[in-house]
Amino acid sequence: MSRKYFEEEVIQQTLDYNYAQHSDADKFNIAYGIDKNFLFGCGVSIASVLLANPEKALAFHVFTDFFDSEDQQRFEALAKQYATQIVVYLIDCERLKSLPSTKNWTYATYFRFIIADYFS
Repeated sequence: MSRKYFEEEVIQQTLDYNYAQHSDADKFNIAYGIDKNFLFGCGVSIASVLLANPEKALAFHVFTDFFDSEDQQRFEALAKQYATQIVVYLIDCERLKSLPSTKNWTYATYFRFIIADYFS
């Protein structure tokens, strides 16, 4: 799915780690909008949700601007271990960085708008 903001594509790449054994119609989607500082915490959160809901059909969507090969290995292993789907959307956030932000509310806050639009 293509989304444009500021007349530019913002989702540069999509990585789909799909080891789910359920149909798309049955799944409940959970989305995260994070920068690289919260990737580890995002993985912990996903594992926690999966451990607490073993019978639920879940799919996780991670919108981020950084995802290196180590992160790819970890998230793929997590998806395999729990037979779930984790989709990572790499965001080009150069234009987002020009929007107002603070130390506590970084440009990653704007990922929420992209998430809402993506799933609408």
